[in-house]
Amino acid sequence: NKLRVFHVLDECVASDNEEERLPVTSDTDISDDEIEALLEEGLEKSGYKGKNEFSEIQEGDKTVRYTEKKVITLEELGHNHFDLLPEGWIMITHKSGMPVYLHKSSRVCTFSRPYYLGQGSARKHAVPLSAIPCLQYKRALEEEKRLEKEEAEESLNRNGELYLRTAKIETAEENKATQSLGPFTVQQYCKPLFRFKTEQRLHFFSWADRRRYAKAKKLEKQQQRPTFPDGTKLIKFPIQNPDDGPNAKPKGEWIMNPDGKSYICILHQYVQHALKKQPVYEFRALENPSTPYSATVVINGMKYGYGTGTSKKQAKLAAAKASLEILIPEMREKIRCDSSQGKRSGVGVASDDDEASLSIFDEVKIEDPRVAEFCAKTTEPSPYSILLTCLQRNFGLKDTPIDYKVNPLTRQVNEFTMTFGRHTVRIVCKNKKDGKQRASQAMLQVLHPHIKSWGSLLRLYGNKSMRNVKEKKQEEQEITMLQSKASLNSPNYAILEKLKAEMLKIQDESVSCFFSFLFDSLFNLQSIQYH
Repeated sequence: NKLRVFHVLDECVASDNEEERLPVTSDTDISDDEIEALLEEGLEKSGYKGKNEFSEIQEGDKTVRYTEKKVITLEELGHNHFDLLPEGWIMITHKSGMPVYLHKSSRVCTFSRPYYLGQGSARKHAVPLSAIPCLQYKRALEEEKRLEKEEAEESLNRNGELYLRTAKIETAEENKATQSLGPFTVQQYCKPLFRFKTEQRLHFFSWADRRRYAKAKKLEKQQQRPTFPDGTKLIKFPIQNPDDGPNAKPKGEWIMNPDGKSYICILHQYVQHALKKQPVYEFRALENPSTPYSATVVINGMKYGYGTGTSKKQAKLAAAKASLEILIPEMREKIRCDSSQGKRSGVGVASDDDEASLSIFDEVKIEDPRVAEFCAKTTEPSPYSILLTCLQRNFGLKDTPIDYKVNPLTRQVNEFTMTFGRHTVRIVCKNKKDGKQRASQAMLQVLHPHIKSWGSLLRLYGNKSMRNVKEKKQEEQEITMLQSKASLNSPNYAILEKLKAEMLKIQDESVSCFFSFLFDSLFNLQSIQYH
């Protein structure tokens, strides 16, 4: 009788107490290659090779075996680079070849590409073309045929000459116009596939008619119910204990009406009640005659808002306003409303382009894994660059450097550890590049526990905050370059022209008088001219 030898790998599962008593052994005692060789040794002796035949290739002293199989995948056409998957969704290829979208936490699958709606209307929003894969692929095939036809016609006209393809620039507005479907377009595509029915419903010509109809149904109840005046806005925020952790349940809510209160008063009430801290103002004297003073709001050792003004009071008001835009993003609407009504705020309102670019990040959390991709597509600094800017402004990077450590866990999964001073964060990532950015996001969240959105951090440390510094450095470099135009024993006319332009600029920015008195030769008042 022939004896068959089997290699058995036994694993002893010990309890928590036994694991403490057992000596710790490293994972390098038995390598993965030796374990795989032991498992496959029995198959080689028995002559079993599975369903597919193995192919072998020699790599040094070892023999690498592999199998070949056919995999069906969908040919990608019409990819929209402006369309990103929502948080937690990934795209995988099904065995049928079609792409399927999986939500990792809930394990929900769909063949239609999901998209983030945000604050848009669920009934009336424009549907992305990628949300209907069949229609998207149909249009992509039609576009491919059209391009092939145009290339064929151009090849006949070129007569063998080399043809250089032109680069195509597509803006976000153009992409939104071509890659969005209105209700009528979606309905026309679905009509041959689905059956629709028409229903009779009440339609009011205005919201006023609709309200009158509702009031007629419940007249007594509406008349007896007290309401607040129109335009009333209340700020509601949870009260937290600084000794509790960031995920602790708040002890209550504080409600405040911002009407009739200055930005300084709103900031002090918010910080004292919600954060249990006291804001501190740091004043500095600037070498700018138009705004000689600057103020910075410091809360719990971290710098937030920054503002300038003709006096310390105006600089303090501007810094409080900038801090409210960071801590309470909803306050920007009230600030715009005050500016449109002509109220004094101490500082100009940010441009609409800057607010539009940063408002995208107001709905994105600080530790969102899509932040690095969003920043790359909007030319904003990466999370690691934001972290370096934060440390340089608040701590000084030379005194406390950042330490990194990558610990491989399993295949294609690593643990990235970032340490700065007494703060340490750990992130599970795929590679070092991804871990560096996500660990920077986690570190920024630890350093700014009161900030929840990435848009607030960009207002603190993004391109908008660095614009004035870059412009000042650029002006200094221009003046330095003008020194090279000097000639021997003659004045430097380039520097004189630059000095003249700067003096004229200061004259334009200077505050003129409100009115002037006109006297005759006998010093009698003739008229008053207002400016």
